[in-house]
Amino acid sequence: MNPKTQLVERQEAQKELAKSFQDLFSSELGKTVLNEISRMCNENKPTYVDQNPNGSAYKEGQRSIILGIRNLLNKTFNQPVQERAEL
Repeated sequence: MNPKTQLVERQEAQKELAKSFQDLFSSELGKTVLNEISRMCNENKPTYVDQNPNGSAYKEGQRSIILGIRNLLNKTFNQPVQERAEL
């Protein structure tokens, strides 16, 4: 399979995954669950733990989960699939 085909397939898979997340979290129940995940993952709280870099890294890892979900929920696919720039 050529690189262009692989890129298009990966982008299509990402589009399907984002659509699944958007469908899941668009209901009232989904919004309730998303709010709880946000709370559990410290989305709106500092992740710094004074004099404990491992604690900070752990909290930032938790937070990355909700940020990844939010990224998928905010994706739009109205534009055509784009290729990466060739170097």
